[in-house]
Amino acid sequence: MLKELRIGHLGLVDELDLALDDGLGVLTGETGAGKSMIAGAMGILAGEKAPRDRVRDGDPTAWVEGVFDLSDRPLTRDEIRDMGVPLAADDLLVLRREISREGRGRVLVNGRLSSLAVLEKIGARLLSVQSQNQQAELANADFPRRVLDELLECGPLRERVTAAWREWRRCAVDLSELRQDMSAAADQMDIWTYQLGELQGAALDVGEEPAIREKLSTLRNAEQIRAATAAAYDALTAGETAAGAGVGRATAALDRITGMSPRLDAIHSSLTDAQAALEDSAADLERFMDGFGADPELLDELESRLALYDDLRRKYRQDVAGLIVYRDLLETRIRKQDDADTRLAELQDALETAAGDLRTAAGELRRRRMEGAAPVAKIAESVIRPLALPDLDLEFRVEPRRAASDGLEVDGVPSEVRADGADHVALYLRTNRGEGMGAVSDIASGGEKSRLYIGLTSMLRKSDEPPLLLLDEIDSGLGNDAALPVARLLRDLAQRGQVLCITHLPTMAAHGRTHWRVGKVVSGGRTVLE
Repeated sequence: MLKELRIGHLGLVDELDLALDDGLGVLTGETGAGKSMIAGAMGILAGEKAPRDRVRDGDPTAWVEGVFDLSDRPLTRDEIRDMGVPLAADDLLVLRREISREGRGRVLVNGRLSSLAVLEKIGARLLSVQSQNQQAELANADFPRRVLDELLECGPLRERVTAAWREWRRCAVDLSELRQDMSAAADQMDIWTYQLGELQGAALDVGEEPAIREKLSTLRNAEQIRAATAAAYDALTAGETAAGAGVGRATAALDRITGMSPRLDAIHSSLTDAQAALEDSAADLERFMDGFGADPELLDELESRLALYDDLRRKYRQDVAGLIVYRDLLETRIRKQDDADTRLAELQDALETAAGDLRTAAGELRRRRMEGAAPVAKIAESVIRPLALPDLDLEFRVEPRRAASDGLEVDGVPSEVRADGADHVALYLRTNRGEGMGAVSDIASGGEKSRLYIGLTSMLRKSDEPPLLLLDEIDSGLGNDAALPVARLLRDLAQRGQVLCITHLPTMAAHGRTHWRVGKVVSGGRTVLE
């Protein structure tokens, strides 16, 4: 429930702090006293447009703030938390909307900066503001359908329609995307096939190119390598001056004094290791020279192979690893294209099955609506006629929502099927005996719309957590006697949730649990609301 409404620098309001209670609250005052400013402030708090000219002259910013107690509203708390809004342990929620004369504004939720989109979602859950100039929900094209479906208890059937519609849409989107992919792929298949053959034929290996470059470096410098290795082998093995011979003589000389000096023993060990290393190196050089040869054919083969790697890199603008990834991608694309016909047939079957399920569910929902429209209208008439509308006739008209093209046939009619079904539901009425039926917007006055809305709302207001309902001059055009049934209905509604009524009639005011009188005074040379 809304515990406190605070308004600052808005219109005639300097600062106003309104403490609210549960049940029916009533605001009264003379015409022009500023009662509707309360409704306007609540609308702003619910996310409605906030004109800059509402900011009080001389003040840069106006604000509206509401303190809501959600302790007995677990569903609302869960929904708000799902929006990313944290709640304190006391389950209080503070919404604040600031309006700047310069056009900038701010939204704060529990003291944190938020967005108007979040405020609109939360506001719709907590506040329902209705006035003669703002029957927003009544004017909503979905309202008659929602009323009819709820009173006919079509919830499970609507859920079936919604689930079938989502599956049908999913299959349609998947099929469309597959056809687009197949069309695009058909234009590319020759190119893909050629590229795949080229890359597969190249048999690329990330480690091959460095090895080729090493071999080429060796073959291109064969004469220098041969001469250097021969010289190195001779230096290690040829004659008395060979490195191996000198180390051997030094080792033999120290053999005779082994054990006489630890330091010399260490040197002897090092020389022994060096001699073994020199012998190994000489053997390696000998094996290299025996196996080394400058094969011209091998050189040409390696040069050609390296040129292939260079050409492919330039052509595809990829390194070797990227070329291998692209080759694998081509294989996947071509395989998917080869399997596309099978997948296409599967999706077509799935779409037809989903369409059949949707036709069945939407058809059942249509028949339920058409069969129940007249009985629901009769019940609504019995509720609303006592609200100073004695000659009221209502009609819920259920008609197929005809498709301009490519509609889904429901009960033999090409229809535009949505998540709510395939029907357009409109509310028609007659308020004067002998006149024709007409749309609510064409027939009803502002006060009649308000009473029509409150009557329908009273039939719907079964939720455990209904929003605060604010009604601005629902009794417009009524006398005290005619307003009595309206007041009683509001009192009954207030037992199920908070209701705030702006009125000018004593009959209405007498039924309020809490009563505020709104007036204007001049203070400091300026008119303010009190």
